[in-house]
Amino acid sequence: MVALAIRELDKRFGDTPVLQAVSLDVPDGAFAVLVGPSGCGKSTLLRLIAGLELPDGGSIRFGEREVGSLAPRDRDVAMVFQSYALYPHLCVRDNLAFGLRLRCTPAAEIARRIGEVSEMLGLSALLGRMPRELSGGQRQRVAMGRAIVRRPAVFLFDEPLSNLDAALRAQVRVDIRKLHQQLATTSVYVTHDQVEAMTLADVMFVLNQGRIEQAGEPLEIYARPATRFVAGFLGSPAMNFLEGRIERGEAVALGTGDARQELALDPADFGGALPDGRAVVLGIRPHDLVPAKACAAGLLRAKVVLTEELGGESYAHAVLAGESCVVRLDRSVRARPGDELVLRAETVHLFDPATGRSLRA
Repeated sequence: MVALAIRELDKRFGDTPVLQAVSLDVPDGAFAVLVGPSGCGKSTLLRLIAGLELPDGGSIRFGEREVGSLAPRDRDVAMVFQSYALYPHLCVRDNLAFGLRLRCTPAAEIARRIGEVSEMLGLSALLGRMPRELSGGQRQRVAMGRAIVRRPAVFLFDEPLSNLDAALRAQVRVDIRKLHQQLATTSVYVTHDQVEAMTLADVMFVLNQGRIEQAGEPLEIYARPATRFVAGFLGSPAMNFLEGRIERGEAVALGTGDARQELALDPADFGGALPDGRAVVLGIRPHDLVPAKACAAGLLRAKVVLTEELGGESYAHAVLAGESCVVRLDRSVRARPGDELVLRAETVHLFDPATGRSLRA
């Protein structure tokens, strides 16, 4: 096992910058997730770590070893691909053994490792089957097993669950997390799925347009997003954003005319009094609006227009200061058209409309 350190990494394809001055640290044995929308550069970053692409600048280190110019086979990494990448003419046992045989591993050691991994992944009864005889979830477990038998310094996962249906994604996601707890090997996982990112990561890196917008523990990033992009990307339903203006340095005003509302703020949360009249964007998580009777101290009020019942929870579509917003309610809460929901001041986020940066201290 090794720690991964990347410094000022740049990558261009022709005249198009794909990664710009990316720096990150993954502690020894940690499970890191690179998450972001399509085209943000996360898969390119993974390919640079694997050696499938070469950087235009910067460094990649595994522990004390600089690997940025090494061939993939010399980096001691194992990669699990989105497409499984199994050899169709080889059975499960031979797929698992293929990489070890290339490295001239003794036959007894190959058999021992395959036995351990197949037991770990529930593949023992499938070792004689061909890939075409396996389900999608079984093929993905074989792909993971082929990486595990290598015992690499770093595991790399390139959106390995995107070809699976929802139920299988949930199961394999749990399998991956259990495997990491057993193996404790430094891992880097790429996904655009925020649920995978939040549930799998020890440390998470949110990418946008070739740069890291924010890094840290998943719950810390969710609770204190550094930018409007991060706030809107993480969370389902997405954060509601409303345009407002600072009043008297201690309140935010939303809407106009009869729809106008004010929410008192604690200036200390934002590094002191905010400039009077400053334009801001107010961010509200869908679960932070609650029934009025449950929180009489709430100052912003939203009126429910309609609800969508989902069984374990419901989504309420409401109007707040003349703007539409979505609210997520627990199954124990019943909201009907015309009901009021309220928001507490300590749950709001403020962002600069020009830079997108959070204004929280």
